[in-house]
Amino acid sequence: MARTFEIEDTITRRYSRFNAIGTQLIVRLLPHFNNDDRDTVSHLLDCVNDFFEHALQNLSDSDTVGITIQSFKSE
Repeated sequence: MARTFEIEDTITRRYSRFNAIGTQLIVRLLPHFNNDDRDTVSHLLDCVNDFFEHALQNLSDSDTVGITIQSFKSE
């Protein structure tokens, strides 16, 4: 299955207060070209599920994952 998102930036930060290292991914969901609303919702769910699968790879049982979703309108 082809990836439904594109990683635009990766930022690694150290949080000394928590003795932790975090990785921030900025991703762009790839567009869906069908105008059917049902297919659009299915595509969005596929994108989010694909990203969750990617984000949860190579984790330890004690790792924490947080996800923030924002929408940016392109100009």
